[in-house]
Amino acid sequence: MKTLFTTIFLLAFVAGVSQAQTKYFYTTVSSPDKTIDYLFGFYPSTASYTESATVKPYTSIKAALINQKGAKDFVSKDDKIMILLKSGKLIRNYTTQAKEGDYAVEYTTKPGETHAQYYCFSGKVDINDIDRVWYILSDTQIFELLTAETKN
Repeated sequence: MKTLFTTIFLLAFVAGVSQAQTKYFYTTVSSPDKTIDYLFGFYPSTASYTESATVKPYTSIKAALINQKGAKDFVSKDDKIMILLKSGKLIRNYTTQAKEGDYAVEYTTKPGETHAQYYCFSGKVDINDIDRVWYILSDTQIFELLTAETKN
């Protein structure tokens, strides 16, 4: 029941952030005792390319972490996203200078809360060229994200 509720919540979140593109990536990270228990979703349809005189061009893509009730606080310490493009090129997000807000790489998500996060990639990322995605925790644990689509 909990998994069904979480899946429905994740799909509703995706529907809220995506109308034109329906492909997204996700994983569940959980310890046997459920002290670590969260969903992580990565939504290429939210990609935004920025060119500015003050910063190098970059693409930001939204992700969400849903920490389940009953789990411990989730503490992010500059977790990473790695993307394999259909061209065979492997790219990884970079660490932003933000200390707070949606671009900050260090944050805490309390049990029962959802945290939106933007990951930044150098240059322009064509979302239609994304083949596979990995979520990397503190360079020690790597989770390949599953691919899903919503029906609009």
